[in-house]
Amino acid sequence: MAITIRAAKASDSQEIAQVSEHLGYTTLSPTESHDNLVALLDSPDNKVFVAQLGGRIVGWIHVFFARRLASNSFYEIGGLVVLPGTRGQGVGRMLVQHALAHQLGQYRVRCNESRKEAHTFYESIGFKRSKVQHVFGAASDNK
Repeated sequence: MAITIRAAKASDSQEIAQVSEHLGYTTLSPTESHDNLVALLDSPDNKVFVAQLGGRIVGWIHVFFARRLASNSFYEIGGLVVLPGTRGQGVGRMLVQHALAHQLGQYRVRCNESRKEAHTFYESIGFKRSKVQHVFGAASDNK
């Protein structure tokens, strides 16, 4: 069977959530998953594409435009997940190539330092390591 890449639809939210669980993404409720996907689909700065095999979603990619004030803006891969049983068959590569073809420009991707397979994958498709950084988080309390 052939792999098909297409734009995600709101009705894909549950299948996308199921695929996401294989990479350890937080499990969201069906409503949260749907609302997140719809918000991305409604945003002109976000694109979500899915890979289908035999009518079943086996992978997805989320790309967003990262506008910057003091440096060049770029596209960033916000997430890329392929089901374990279909890894190594070119699905991830096809998703990235599809995104690059539909959103021309400079691309970046951030990867957890522990995800060595992901590092190897991105380097194999032409991405170059540019820096190491720390990510900090904070909660704001607007009371």
